[in-house]
Amino acid sequence: MIPSSTQLLGWMPALTAFCLPVHPRLSAITLAVWSIVAAIHILSISFSNKKSFERRALDPFVKWLAVGSMACYCAMCLGMLWTENAAEGWFALEVKFSFFLLPLLFWQSNAMLDEHWKNRAVQSFQWGLLAFLAWRFFQAFWWQDIALLRYDGFAGPFHPSYIALYLTTGIVLSSRSDRKGRGLMVVGGLAIGLLASKAGWGVGLLVMAIEIIRRFKSAVKDARLLMASGVLLLLGAAWADGGRMQEFQHYLGSREQGVSDAKATSPALNSSATIPELKTGSTGGRMQAWKASMELLSHHPFGVGTGDVASSLAIIYERDGSRYAKNKNMNPHSVWLQIGVRLGWLAMTGLFLGFVLLGWKAVQVGRWQLAIWTAAVILNGTVESLFELQQGVVAILFLGFLLSSISPREWNKTKPSSGQIKR
Repeated sequence: MIPSSTQLLGWMPALTAFCLPVHPRLSAITLAVWSIVAAIHILSISFSNKKSFERRALDPFVKWLAVGSMACYCAMCLGMLWTENAAEGWFALEVKFSFFLLPLLFWQSNAMLDEHWKNRAVQSFQWGLLAFLAWRFFQAFWWQDIALLRYDGFAGPFHPSYIALYLTTGIVLSSRSDRKGRGLMVVGGLAIGLLASKAGWGVGLLVMAIEIIRRFKSAVKDARLLMASGVLLLLGAAWADGGRMQEFQHYLGSREQGVSDAKATSPALNSSATIPELKTGSTGGRMQAWKASMELLSHHPFGVGTGDVASSLAIIYERDGSRYAKNKNMNPHSVWLQIGVRLGWLAMTGLFLGFVLLGWKAVQVGRWQLAIWTAAVILNGTVESLFELQQGVVAILFLGFLLSSISPREWNKTKPSSGQIKR
């Protein structure tokens, strides 16, 4: 039997959800397939003589997120008017096309499909995370390379902070009611620790603490598993740290000592003079990127344009002798500063308030999974440019639309705080 376009469309979110945490390049392929199936479905309805579906009203959360997503993309298109590097600007618009595409795809899924696609997508995302973890552990043991069990070696093709956020989301969606949920809760915590992302550690532990408190009365066994997951996270972090937690203090201490030594050698040197760059790492580089981004934002209230972020930052890195940030071609390393440097104060404030409002409204109506996930994105986005790489753009928007599509009634079909949806 040949599946109908409706059946195929119902499996597209699940396909994308599974592939998201498996490999970042797969998301572009799955979105292309999804778009083709979506177009075929629209055409089949247009040429059909009978009404083949009952159109459903969109959830307000989906509407709000869709409007914000498209507005953000339109703002980036507008930013092309004052960008100098047009080629880089067009590339940025290509990478961020999901801001425009995903709202349309989720609108169609919510309006034309029954509720089963949401459950399939949630389950597929969790299976994708487990497949990724199995692949990473197998590769490390097969090659007998301990470096493949920590930081970027363990993250593989992903940025460590991004895959840590994926795992944190998977834990929020998991429960003890199925083996997959139990496995993801426990192994996910260990994996976040091994990724050695300071942002991942902090956000993961905070989310686990919130979930433990939230589930303690209604789902004690879930809470206990989350406690075990937190302990494994700390153990994994202690093993995989490699001095990363001490790097920030060392950088600040070395910087302060460098200033004191320079002043002692040359009393005429004041605090505003350029100090020779000291040996630093990712934390120091991030501080350099934030400083340069704030300077650009202060001088360009409407941003430097869609395509001029990297070149504008490079000029400041060169001037200040920020060799680490320059050699790594570092972006602002903050989703708020990234949009601010690109499009100015208004865009930065709008994006931040949009996420805060989304989380606050979710709390008001009891959509705890969406509220907790939004808080995790806000915190992680403060120290990472989540909307700069496609693995961040597609995943954040996809998970945001998926969680926004699930109403409290659908969450409550299962046991309290189980984090799953019955079919």
